[in-house]
Amino acid sequence: MSGGWAGALGLLLALLVAVAVGWALYAQALRVDRLHRQVLGSRATLETQLVHRAQAAAELAASGYLDAASALLLSRAAHDALECEAPLVEDGLDPDSQAPGPTTRQRTRAAVESDLSRVTRAVLDPQTRSSLMQEPLACQCLSRLDRAGYRLVLARRFHDTHVSEARRLRRSPAVRLLRLAGRAPLPGTFDMDDDLGPAGPPAPHHEDPQ
Repeated sequence: MSGGWAGALGLLLALLVAVAVGWALYAQALRVDRLHRQVLGSRATLETQLVHRAQAAAELAASGYLDAASALLLSRAAHDALECEAPLVEDGLDPDSQAPGPTTRQRTRAAVESDLSRVTRAVLDPQTRSSLMQEPLACQCLSRLDRAGYRLVLARRFHDTHVSEARRLRRSPAVRLLRLAGRAPLPGTFDMDDDLGPAGPPAPHHEDPQ
């Protein structure tokens, strides 16, 4: 009789352990999925900030306060960024974002956005900035571009932080061996040049049309 109780107790304990392990693995799989969703959410925010920056750059280029050559360079770089249809990150994580095929291959989004950063720094040297600050409307355009650039830096930082967290979890033995991430591709960072140059963080302001 005691042997029967011992066997039943052992079976119950084994069942409880199996349930606990199963629940832990299920929770781990949910965590992987949640991190993937956070990556996609932060990627959407990053996309928005990239568009805001390109729009602000195009607005400054069209303002008439830059010399013709600088305005042309900035306008071209801004519109290249706005018109680029390449996915933000070509990791395949977003099912709605498809990389261009071999016959329609174009420059990566990171390369196009980095070009805009470099052109912006080249055009808006300290002397040009000082000149623009003397004109109220030009100062507003410049301030709008600086704020957009700063928000972009923050958005990219948040995105890459979520990517790092997801990749760290994906490297754990349980996730790798038991394939808890399913067939989801490994998230990738968005590696672009987002150096603000002499602008730095934007100063406090009272007007923000964004």
